[in-house]
Amino acid sequence: MARPRKTKPETETQAPPPAGHNGPMPADDVVRNFTKRVEKLHDELDTEKGEYMRRCRSIRDDIKNVLVEASDAGVPRREFKAVIKVRLLEKRADAVRDDLEPDEAETFDTIRTALGDYSDTPLGQAALAKAPDRPAA
Repeated sequence: MARPRKTKPETETQAPPPAGHNGPMPADDVVRNFTKRVEKLHDELDTEKGEYMRRCRSIRDDIKNVLVEASDAGVPRREFKAVIKVRLLEKRADAVRDDLEPDEAETFDTIRTALGDYSDTPLGQAALAKAPDRPAA
């Protein structure tokens, strides 16, 4: 048999839920003021983004000019850009390793060596040539 549902005594009435999560909704001018402040900050953010993009564009133009100068000096453009790209990637890869703790870096190097990642570098070739149990690649 179902139990009768408990109800609150009639003397206790519940207040309506508040309009905002922390209580009644503030006055319109208060909300408008916060809205204007947030919109102003977004405008400042957009300005900063624009200035950043202009600075980046200027640097990219400088890079383009140096590439033109190198090409004019006889440096093959495509190969030169490839070398620059590889050097930048190597720099980023070195930064990843440098961020590791010493024991993690040692494990990282062990894994890289096991994969043969260093075998195609001149230093790796020399190490492989000196290694008694592995022939040079």
